[in-house]
Amino acid sequence: MLIDSIVARVPTPGKILNRELEARGWTQKDLAEIINRPVQTINEIIRGNKQITSETAIELSQALGTSPDFWTNLEAKYRLHLASKNNKEQDIARKSYLYTIAPISELIKRGWIQSTNSIDELEKQVCNFFGISSVILVKLLSKA
Repeated sequence: MLIDSIVARVPTPGKILNRELEARGWTQKDLAEIINRPVQTINEIIRGNKQITSETAIELSQALGTSPDFWTNLEAKYRLHLASKNNKEQDIARKSYLYTIAPISELIKRGWIQSTNSIDELEKQVCNFFGISSVILVKLLSKA
């Protein structure tokens, strides 16, 4: 693979909320009563089934003495983490690297390689065209 991935653990906003409740000795029902929301809503946030909206972030910040940004940032980072768990962004980085080391569009235009939606197939074709076993070698040699 071209790009090394770093696996990060991103806690759900609900997990952070649950820790806050535990630290205060509050139940989900206590928080629900404080912010005037159904217990089910609090439970769904804690389980990660419900997102923290801007309105909820404001209410949580007032109840817990935090900022609304704290909760919206937690939510946004968690949602970005979920979205990036699929390999699409890694495929984009691999494809970008291939386009950096070779004139892919020109190679396709001249019929020297075939257009494909598969990054693995594209990488294989580029390696075959240049007679190399891996584009990782190109990356390593360019750093030398």
